[in-house]
Amino acid sequence: MLTTDQLAALAFGNIITARHRLDVLARLGALRRFRPHRPSGSAPWHYLLGPLGAAILGAEDRDDMRWLPHVRAGRQVALQRSQRLDHMTGANWFFVSLPVQAGRGGGELRTWLTESHTAEFFYGLAISVSALTSLPQPDGIGVWAEGGRTIALMLDYDTGSEHLAELAGKLDSYARLAEVMSRYHQQLPLLLFCFLTPRRERTARRALAASTDSLSLRIATAAIDPQVTCPAGQVWMPLHGSGRQVRLIDLGRAIPDRGHLARARGDPYR
Repeated sequence: MLTTDQLAALAFGNIITARHRLDVLARLGALRRFRPHRPSGSAPWHYLLGPLGAAILGAEDRDDMRWLPHVRAGRQVALQRSQRLDHMTGANWFFVSLPVQAGRGGGELRTWLTESHTAEFFYGLAISVSALTSLPQPDGIGVWAEGGRTIALMLDYDTGSEHLAELAGKLDSYARLAEVMSRYHQQLPLLLFCFLTPRRERTARRALAASTDSLSLRIATAAIDPQVTCPAGQVWMPLHGSGRQVRLIDLGRAIPDRGHLARARGDPYR
């Protein structure tokens, strides 16, 4: 699910062109759209896959059933009414801003798995259902490439709604996920916590660093609005270390692999 502004930035580059094209796609049934209710003012259109779009993607994948769950009316109504709507669109902005940066001549977003596709990826590892229920639900996985280097990242987008103890408590499940992935000779991506304000980041960093699980994970934090500041920039601060901010692509050097996980060959998230 993406908003008009996100689609304009990602695929069209011009908001007027985006509005016209998206209106046509919605009338054809390739997309569905809705506007969430706001107490004042109007929200932007939010776009979802439509029946025609599902049929086209199914034909391309040679799997007529793969995309049907995404266009079920009940699922889309649930998304429209979800209290996590702002959280989902905020996490989307994080990943949308990366290819926008790439289009300006810097880097490439080679992979983007949304929250639901990330869950599907874990299912693909043949993790048991009982194990899945205890694993975290990250807001996405990405692979960013720049200057001949690549970095895999896992996003936890924070809107400030969680208590700090709940936030730090996630590290236990991320540590368990790292153990599960190591059995499949894969490394847990860098865990990025994105906060909306510097104050929230400061208090959260203290809570995260106090967890013993943080010592076995590669974690960095930033306080940015992805609509304004590109996550590829010099905005990331490793949880443990010098306390200096570095660029996204440099986090691999700033937080080196401790050698407790085997490296996957190529890009396992495609």
